[in-house]
Amino acid sequence: MRLLPLSLAVVVLLAGCTGTLAEVHSSPATIPETAYTPVGYIHGNTTEVPLTYPLGIGPITRDVTVYVWVSGYSRTVENAGGGNDTAGLLVVSSPNRKIEGQSVNPFAQLSNRGVVSELFEVVAEADNTTGGVVDGMSANVTEVARLEETGVQNRTVLGQTVEVVTYTATVRVEAATTAGPSEPEPSADAETTRTLLVHLMAVEHGEDVVFAMGVHGDDMDEDETITSLMEAIEHEVDAGE
Repeated sequence: MRLLPLSLAVVVLLAGCTGTLAEVHSSPATIPETAYTPVGYIHGNTTEVPLTYPLGIGPITRDVTVYVWVSGYSRTVENAGGGNDTAGLLVVSSPNRKIEGQSVNPFAQLSNRGVVSELFEVVAEADNTTGGVVDGMSANVTEVARLEETGVQNRTVLGQTVEVVTYTATVRVEAATTAGPSEPEPSADAETTRTLLVHLMAVEHGEDVVFAMGVHGDDMDEDETITSLMEAIEHEVDAGE
């Protein structure tokens, strides 16, 4: 399943009735330890995150709450300058069921940049719950300022051939809030800009859509490892599906 830019934005209807229309759950998607341990990755957390948003059904609007499963994996290595470089891999399963002909998947009508931005927000939301899903992944990304496609490769994920699209991303990140005892704390609105490589794929499986997003610095050669880990993704499917 190729994520293609769409000309239609997500329309949020503010008028009409309110109330919760439905709560829909996905099934977890994970990477087995036998796949990530040999390449030096660790598992952060696998957690369920609720996302509530309005869904327009005819002339009325109802809130829909979807529960997405988020799993995070990361690897940290020392770089030539004596610091650390970290690569993170996020695996998200989102419900794809339909209500009145509309998919409840909150990513369904987003452009690629929108999907990347939303996945960063999902990381932040999950971190608020668990204290950390992907070690070192920029959960404090405030904006994906630029996303440029640099390559595409075919991979087999969950028994299907999918395209893993690689982007160069320029993101705005909140400045770190830690400082030494004699150093002033940075201002709350301080931001820095980073260049990242992002590897993104999506595949329909059962009644869910499984997304994977690998992120690392542009000076870190992690492309092959991340795409190989994507091929190892496992996703639970109910026997009745």
